[in-house]
Amino acid sequence: MILEKVAEIIVETVHCNAEDIKAETELESLGIDSLGAITLIFELEEAFGIEIPNEVIPSIKTVNDIIEKLEVAGQ
Repeated sequence: MILEKVAEIIVETVHCNAEDIKAETELESLGIDSLGAITLIFELEEAFGIEIPNEVIPSIKTVNDIIEKLEVAGQ
């Protein structure tokens, strides 16, 4: 499932607890700031073999936002 893969990458990138990651979890609550979000997006793009446009990165606030952007970019 995509949530599990995204959660795994978040844990590896920002070193938070996997139990804290749900679809509705806000990235800020995981300690991810704007620089951390860019790093995370880079890791996600590499893992999923897609590209998320830079202009949509500021609109990513939750784990579910990441999943939605990955699904759109993968189409």
